[in-house]
Amino acid sequence: MKKPVLLLLIFASFVNLNLSGQKIFTSADVFTEKKMVWYGLDFSRCKFIGQPSIHGNFYKTPDYVVKHFFKDWNMIPLKEGQKYDIGKAFDKEYIYFDIDSVLARGQRYKSDSLIAFSNVYALNTSTFPNIIKSFNGIATEGIGVIYLVESYNSIEELATYYCIVFDVATKNILLQEKITGRPQGGSVKTYWAGAFHEALEKNEKVYRKWKKGAMIK
Repeated sequence: MKKPVLLLLIFASFVNLNLSGQKIFTSADVFTEKKMVWYGLDFSRCKFIGQPSIHGNFYKTPDYVVKHFFKDWNMIPLKEGQKYDIGKAFDKEYIYFDIDSVLARGQRYKSDSLIAFSNVYALNTSTFPNIIKSFNGIATEGIGVIYLVESYNSIEELATYYCIVFDVATKNILLQEKITGRPQGGSVKTYWAGAFHEALEKNEKVYRKWKKGAMIK
């Protein structure tokens, strides 16, 4: 009867040793690590505001956006990595794409909630820690980053994102910044993809600002 208990204690000790050996990252590590996990564009709380002529009957079929464009916009950095360069935006040599979580969350989005009937819409930043804790990707440790999409505003012609950098193991948020981008393109897909491209370009400046604030050369 004692043998199973002994085996259980050995297993528990092994798990504890494994966890204790897991590196916990801090905000300073963001600037020294050469690897990063990209979790993608999280549309699970976004709203679309206004309707430019380029979108035609777009808002009559929001379910198509949820089923197709949420995925398409997330696939762009994989298909057009030189133009949408995540590594350059964060000064990293290696980027690991772990976007399955955001793709799954996007497909669960209720399309009838996509359109905002007010131009005033903002995410509550106090909810961000719980949002990050809900992510379960393939990576078990390292530094992760996600773009939490707040809104695609066609009235102001502006996309608003929250860039959130976090420790993958603990899900602790290390850095975050609100970043915007101006849309450009000839279709709904390319229109907002253009906004993401500009946001990534701005991200380089944000990263340098973070690094300067951390007093790291």
